Amino acid sequence: QVILNQLTFGERIDSPTATSLPVRLAVALLTDRHGVIDINLPISGSVNDPQFSVAGIIFKVIINLIEKALTAPFSLMFGGGSEDLSEVAFGAGVPYFSAAGSAALDKVAQALTDRPALRMTVTGVSDPAAEREAYVQAALDARLAQERKKEAARAGAAATAAPAPAAPVFAAGERDELLTAVYKDTDIPNKPRNLVGLAKSLPPAEMEALLKSTIEVTPDAMRQLALQRGLAVRDALVAKGLPSERLFIAAPKVRAAADGAEVWLPSAKLSLTSN
Repeated sequence: QVILNQLTFGERIDSPTATSLPVRLAVALLTDRHGVIDINLPISGSVNDPQFSVAGIIFKVIINLIEKALTAPFSLMFGGGSEDLSEVAFGAGVPYFSAAGSAALDKVAQALTDRPALRMTVTGVSDPAAEREAYVQAALDARLAQERKKEAARAGAAATAAPAPAAPVFAAGERDELLTAVYKDTDIPNKPRNLVGLAKSLPPAEMEALLKSTIEVTPDAMRQLALQRGLAVRDALVAKGLPSERLFIAAPKVRAAADGAEVWLPSAKLSLTSN
């Protein structure tokens, strides 16, 4: 059992034997909010071996820990385990956390609170090919939700506090009514019309298909989706009490077709550095 209390570093000294490993990051990952490093290092060896050295074995294990800070910092921070907390999962086509993403974010927030020497960079990611249909569906649902707001305002309904970001939910029959209103107000090329030139009444599925045909999935739209995911993670962590100066947003990433062989889910990627 190794316990270090208030470990600090002196001035940097140039030396040909100095390690290039991320020592400060490893220390930040292992140090709790009280400045204490408390780790259990499994060691083994034979005291009958003339080369046996407890100090040497401990040193080797510590070097392995420092290497892990470079290759798997989140695993080191959370003490191992199979769950990958270096990514926050989102719903397809939307900047809203999935249930798994929200649960992971709670754990990340607590870990960062307990390790004040760490800083985090968030990179939102989107995929135009994998998320196209979901993005179009989400964009249409957002238009329907906006129409619902307009109708409520016209009816004089009192404004309610904005809920936490989430996919809109429609009551039974409400969605079809909103589809009809949005379809009526949307300029659609070759919109089916009756003999007198008025827009024909169509089944909800046909109106939805025509409305979806007007929604473009542009590179800018996908970059914006990726950026919104990064901002959503940062804002959620700030809401959980983390100072904004410890959280950074990297340029959003839009996956290219060449990345298609990689197993991927909508997400924001997290990376750690030390102060």
